Amino acid sequence: MPIGIRGGRPRPCEVRTAVGMGAVYAFRPPGFVHRRGRMGRGGGRNGCLGRTGGRLVERASIRRVEMNGAAQELLRVEFSNLRHQREEMIAVLGMIQRFSQLVPAKTSLQEICNHLVRILIELTDFERSSISLWDDKGGFLRLVSSFGFEGLLEDSGDPVYRWSESHAFNDKVTRRVFDTRDALFVEDMRRDPVPVKADAVILPVSLVCLPLLDVGVLLLSAGQPRQFSSQTRRNWMLVSDIIGHLILGTSLNDRLNAANHSLAVEVDRKTRALEEKTRAMEAANTFLEQVLDHTPQGICILDNEGKIDRINAVMERLLGKPVGEIRRRSAGIFFEDPERCKELLEKARKGQRIRLNDVVLVNAAGCRYPTDIFLSPIEGDDSDRCGYLLMVEDITEKKTFADQLMRTEKLAALGTMAGGVAHDFNNILMTILGNTQLLVQHLGSGDPEIGRRLQHIEQAVNDGAHIVRRLQKFTEKDRDPNAEENLCDVSDAIKDVVELTRPRWKNAAEKNGAKIEVRLETQPRCRAAVHRSDLREILTNLVFNAIDAMPDGGELVLSSRTEGDWVVIEVADSGVGMDEEVQKRIFDPFYTTKGVGNSGLGLSVCWSLVKRYGGDLVVRSHPRRGTTFVIRLPGAGEAETACGIQSGSSRKIGGYRLLVVDDEKEILDLLGDMLRLMGHKVTAAHDPGEALSILERDHFDLVLTDLGMPVISGWDIARKSKERLPQIPVVLVTGWGAQYEDEDLTGRGIDLVVSKPLSYQKLMGALEKFL
Repeated sequence: MPIGIRGGRPRPCEVRTAVGMGAVYAFRPPGFVHRRGRMGRGGGRNGCLGRTGGRLVERASIRRVEMNGAAQELLRVEFSNLRHQREEMIAVLGMIQRFSQLVPAKTSLQEICNHLVRILIELTDFERSSISLWDDKGGFLRLVSSFGFEGLLEDSGDPVYRWSESHAFNDKVTRRVFDTRDALFVEDMRRDPVPVKADAVILPVSLVCLPLLDVGVLLLSAGQPRQFSSQTRRNWMLVSDIIGHLILGTSLNDRLNAANHSLAVEVDRKTRALEEKTRAMEAANTFLEQVLDHTPQGICILDNEGKIDRINAVMERLLGKPVGEIRRRSAGIFFEDPERCKELLEKARKGQRIRLNDVVLVNAAGCRYPTDIFLSPIEGDDSDRCGYLLMVEDITEKKTFADQLMRTEKLAALGTMAGGVAHDFNNILMTILGNTQLLVQHLGSGDPEIGRRLQHIEQAVNDGAHIVRRLQKFTEKDRDPNAEENLCDVSDAIKDVVELTRPRWKNAAEKNGAKIEVRLETQPRCRAAVHRSDLREILTNLVFNAIDAMPDGGELVLSSRTEGDWVVIEVADSGVGMDEEVQKRIFDPFYTTKGVGNSGLGLSVCWSLVKRYGGDLVVRSHPRRGTTFVIRLPGAGEAETACGIQSGSSRKIGGYRLLVVDDEKEILDLLGDMLRLMGHKVTAAHDPGEALSILERDHFDLVLTDLGMPVISGWDIARKSKERLPQIPVVLVTGWGAQYEDEDLTGRGIDLVVSKPLSYQKLMGALEKFL
């Protein structure tokens, strides 16, 4: 590195250049000098000579004697200029060497600029230097680094750059140089003034403003005037180009580093985002797997050839094999008929979506099960078919429930149809029951045989009335919890049924050459919570069914016993028995195996009655090994029962004025006779309109009216009666009574509802509540 001297004798100094090192004498040229520490300003004859310079000096010395004074002076000037040029070139090379040392450092643009302005002050006799770079965003030259001669006097080894110190020149000067790319050399501002800032503190005398390519400007200034030869100016233009390229390269490197950093940040961000998406996709796939496994339908993914690729847990359970054993196998293994699967796949290949109901599939064990299936082609991103989706739903339980629901709906339909004739049938039964009881009253203690037969008629009418009443509530699923509990001795009911069915199992069978032996195995004091008429009907239907199952004769066993809180009744025969398919449908309404002439309702009615009382009815049977029906009913404890039939009583309760309204003449006359027999004064009205007129003019103690009458109903009679006399009791006597017995009808003027057929005792009990 060149070491400059000021004044005195020239002394050798070590110069390191790009071409070598040599000892030269330093003579300071204008503008280029190396400084260490505080250096003075001014002239001095300093220079450096190399090998060529030495020869020139020697030649000049030889010829100096021969030349005249003018030639000698000219030679001296030329020789001095040559030395100055060489000295400037060496100084330039020194700066270039210093600049080159900054390249491997790979420092930032700011640090590069800081080093550049310092090097310029160290290697030249300028007192201040600054670099301003163009700001693309702001559209102006921004001062990025500046350095002054005073910085070299700092004691610190690493002087602080004076960032706040700006040059004193107006921005127009540097902007003109940057825009025109023309360097500005001012040797003496006192002679060639340059615009300066109004607040400038330091006013230089000479300055150099150089364009740094298209990135900025370099500004150098000194407090003394300078002379800038053409060679000096070219050297400074060379230095400015080198600095410009160095700054440009550093700027590009900074941009590249910034771009690399941004790229690295973006890559890192996208990598994290990709990892997050990957985790989200894995979580979504796991969630999807769980959804598929918990889907109630079996799901199977088929490839483009119709072979199994993937199945969910439900499908694996339906097939009875793990996915590893059936993968890559044809989907035809699901179907009872593999050809059916081929037909469906062929339709799916044509783009059809197929939905079929009640398709029979088979599992690995060969068991058949009904299903609903859905088959659809799956399209990829390019709209090409990439596979098929097969969904299978096992409908075994659904079909069982549907069968039970259909059975219930059939029973409800049967009850609805039966309820339609209940009203008229109740009127007929009331006529029979009323006249029978009146005959008993008139007969008194006459012929006992006639009395016994009348009691049988009365019992049959009561059973018929109970059947009609039950038909009216046939659609109910459970027993009425508010109804009075029915108690019946099971042993007595069984004996009654045996006697009632004797003509079928004995007389008719023996007539056909068959013999049926009936055996009873009943437990004494075995009581069930069931109406005696219902139990007799159940047992009668089961006995008839057993008789039909033994066309060649056999044995019929009726037994009863208690099991805890339950009463168990069994009806067993040694007949032809039933297979499994018949047993599944044996309780369905209208189902029969006996051909035309049988309604198929007997066992269905038995099942419905048992269920109504909270019990259960099951069948055990094998072909050619007989059949056993098992009835389980709630027990009734030790309460006393009243299965017998009570005859009417002739007790009179007094003579009250009663109004009876009914559009059925037979019912009207019968009620009138029964009430008169009780000692009442009865006014009977066959026409509801006439009854309203009677209510207007006469006074009555009680009104009995039918419900369903033409034009004027029982509701109108009740309302009119209450308007006439609010305290008068109104009793509704109707064949629809089962529907209203549990309702509070006082708001409609009805104080009591009694159902037809109405017995003498029941009618008397109703009147006793009000009279």
